[in-house]
Amino acid sequence: MHFIIDDDDYEVWLKKKLIEFRQNGYDEISLEDLWEYCTAYKWKHYRPSRYYQIVDDILTITLNDYFNYASLKAQVYNVSSLDDMELDDLLG
Repeated sequence: MHFIIDDDDYEVWLKKKLIEFRQNGYDEISLEDLWEYCTAYKWKHYRPSRYYQIVDDILTITLNDYFNYASLKAQVYNVSSLDDMELDDLLG
């Protein structure tokens, strides 16, 4: 599955969150990963209609939120090995 960020207005906020994650040592999470988390998980049933609500949702993503999603995604897609997900790279 490949997710394309559909609005450049959100990319700046995703980059800001990505910088925060990288400052905490998680260099392998990409903009596309964060956007996928938002569109496929956080907003699965309801995507906010206001720009400021979307920005707030992006800026309040925690590492715990993202890794809960990544863990669930791994279980749903039956990843045979943690090596397939390159978790070693994510965890440093």
